[in-house]
Amino acid sequence: MKSIFLVLGLLFSFECAVNAQYYDDVLSVSLNTQLTNGVKIKTNIPFQNSVAMPTIMIEGFDYNKGAGGPVDLKLTWYVISDKFYSAFVSAGGALNPPVTLANENGKISIFLDYKAYYLRFHIRAYAKSLLKDSAVNYSNWSVVDSALIPEATVVTSVPYKNAFAGTVYMMDSIAASGPRLGINTTTPRASLDVATTTTDTITSVLGRLPDGNAAGDGTFLGVKAYKANAYNIPMFGLISKYGGATNCGVIFNRGQITGGYLTFLTNNGTEKMRLDSGGNLLIGVKTAGAYKLAVAGNIGAKKLTITQSNWADYVFNADYKLPSLAEVEAHIKANHKLPEIPSEKEILEKGLDVAEMQRLQMQKIEELTLYLIEEHNANVRLQQEVATLKKQLENK
Repeated sequence: MKSIFLVLGLLFSFECAVNAQYYDDVLSVSLNTQLTNGVKIKTNIPFQNSVAMPTIMIEGFDYNKGAGGPVDLKLTWYVISDKFYSAFVSAGGALNPPVTLANENGKISIFLDYKAYYLRFHIRAYAKSLLKDSAVNYSNWSVVDSALIPEATVVTSVPYKNAFAGTVYMMDSIAASGPRLGINTTTPRASLDVATTTTDTITSVLGRLPDGNAAGDGTFLGVKAYKANAYNIPMFGLISKYGGATNCGVIFNRGQITGGYLTFLTNNGTEKMRLDSGGNLLIGVKTAGAYKLAVAGNIGAKKLTITQSNWADYVFNADYKLPSLAEVEAHIKANHKLPEIPSEKEILEKGLDVAEMQRLQMQKIEELTLYLIEEHNANVRLQQEVATLKKQLENK
């Protein structure tokens, strides 16, 4: 009989010890007003090393004038070396405000930087009993509409941390816009909305490869956010890196409200080509001038087709005034070039208009053809005259 009572006593002691680790009703809060500072939860847990290693669960309903939803926050920390270690918060509901831990007058305070409107929540806790931990630490908590006091120390921003395994589904059969995933934003405006508050950083990695991935920030294709606070500067980029070094990319540059343009990076990430706001393509240069295609270098092609608004067939019109060879000779002697053909100086200063030069060359070819026809006709007449004279001499 004594042994039976001893066993029952041990089981009772074990149950009490187990129950002492879980605190089901730490605090219930109903904030029936609009907060002006935020939600500060004043705990009774002392800020002392190795006292408690709690998991705080905050669950409830954020009304927020009909725009809120379920509240499900889980918060952990461990005080050691007078600092908050392993401080993380996980959100499973619709509320994820900035969370801060601090030491206020020797007790730990939890501050939710959220000016709630009709917020209701319940707090429970799990704490694997450490030697210095006790149930009194999880009683007499309170909530106030207040920021942290100026004298607060060890003020620590708590990062959010969630991990998912397997297949994650985002289903919303009610919202007309469908489900949306926001990263660094609580108001996503697309199916996937990645926001950033830090400029000149890679915000999204679209794919990685193992080769070179151990060096620097690795081998990947990613989206880089630059700046947008001035005209004609990079805003976003699609960047490819190998071993942490920029390999190539496409940069989306801001104009003003409109007027953006694209630049293309190759080799070591330097600009080699751009498509400007006017739709002009520039290779090796940064200003198009009057050209739709501006190239600093040679162009190779198997075939080039140039459209023209007119051609030189007017030379064969009956009313075309063909200059005499004497006039052409005088012009060459005076100007050292053919009539209507640009001079060497003009070509060097303004460049060569290929289409116009083709037209002018065809004009000169057709004029030359007319000169040849005239010479041929004159030669035929001369041969006829010679034949007539020869015949007359033979008849004498």
